[in-house]
Amino acid sequence: MGKRMLGCLVLAICMLGLGGCMFGNVDEMYALPKSSEAYVNLQAKINQEKGSAEYIAPLSGENRQTIQLVDVDGDGVQEAVAFFRDTTSENPLKIVIFKQDEHEEYQVYTRIEGVGSEIESIDYLDLGGSGGMDILVSWQVSGAVHTLVGYTLAEEQPVEIMRSGYSQYLATDLDGDGKEEIVLAQAESGSKAQLRIEYYDGRDGIMELTSTAPLSEGTTSISSWTDGFLEGEIPALFVTSFFGKDGLITDVFYLEEGHGLKNIAMDPETRRSKNVFHYYAGVQPEDIDGDGCMDVPVAQSVPAYGESSADRFWWLQWMHYRVAGSRDLVMPTYHSGDGWYLEIPEDWTGEFAMRRQESSTIGVRTVTFARGEKAQTEAEESKTVPFLEISCLVGSDRTRQARQGNRFILYADSTTIYTAEFLESGWDCGLDQEGLKARFHAGLDGWNTRE
Repeated sequence: MGKRMLGCLVLAICMLGLGGCMFGNVDEMYALPKSSEAYVNLQAKINQEKGSAEYIAPLSGENRQTIQLVDVDGDGVQEAVAFFRDTTSENPLKIVIFKQDEHEEYQVYTRIEGVGSEIESIDYLDLGGSGGMDILVSWQVSGAVHTLVGYTLAEEQPVEIMRSGYSQYLATDLDGDGKEEIVLAQAESGSKAQLRIEYYDGRDGIMELTSTAPLSEGTTSISSWTDGFLEGEIPALFVTSFFGKDGLITDVFYLEEGHGLKNIAMDPETRRSKNVFHYYAGVQPEDIDGDGCMDVPVAQSVPAYGESSADRFWWLQWMHYRVAGSRDLVMPTYHSGDGWYLEIPEDWTGEFAMRRQESSTIGVRTVTFARGEKAQTEAEESKTVPFLEISCLVGSDRTRQARQGNRFILYADSTTIYTAEFLESGWDCGLDQEGLKARFHAGLDGWNTRE
């Protein structure tokens, strides 16, 4: 009956919407049906183990519940993982795992103890390929000081398989062996601290530091990172860091056979990546064209014209990387702070300028694309000719405003309407209404995002 009761318990938890079949807060746990023998037994064991300690929960990551149901040992039955803090203990932070015995009653399976003030995060990963889950815990030692420790449960006892301080970490499979490895962001000591990436791989039952590679010089901290693929389905790591006053820079790492981690985006002369863009663009590397390979944005400056609230605008050149470090242009885009971006046609070449106008009182913000026309004679002056307007309408009168002039709707939801209008310019920009709609994308955050 025990396994059936556990199944009912898991079902009850899922029906209560506590996310990933895990307990939420303690009150929610106590609200579960008292008729479940499995639950009653588990509750009693947790209370017994808790004693005078207090419940805590990991501060970040995907697993933030006070009590979590996870199949730690890979036998198909979920164990319960509980988190406590006992300030009277030498090791105040405690992770206790409860498992059903042969009588299908919960017993303490193992305990993991740590020093510090909080548990920053916990992840359950297959690092060693044993079939069960290894446990990766970030212990918050103090304020900004964290220690990352990996544990495997050997004969019901936690055994450390790695330990390191870190700035940020990510679990990913860079060598393509089906098991996750750990990459850490670290900062060198000294006044001119250089950020680096460390790669930990499973070797002989432990996670061993096997290689390191530097980030671009001048980076201050990591903004975001993600894994993805280069051409040929080669796993890679894309790290975007803060750079300069208002810039971001992306480094690209892959695991070169026989040589370890390599930053293929770094210029050996400048010690920097060429992938620089601006934080207010609100983007990061992504598979922008949907071909399965990650693409990296690079900034291209476009001047402002007329009365505009911007001195210049930025188009993004999305680059596709090869293992050798060469890159090809996938497409250019313009990303607005109004929650949309536009794929720029390849044949839009030559001199372009842009303008942004905003009326906060009526909730209209318009971006105008213009093309430069060179003077035909010395007596004439070059001029800028607008050919396309895209507007974001958020005011109460937006439906009427969307019908003004020759506007047509690109996208609409319950709060916002995006419209466009082709202007008389004497230039065929290569797009009609349907073509523009196909290149327009809505859904980005940002009415208040800076350009």
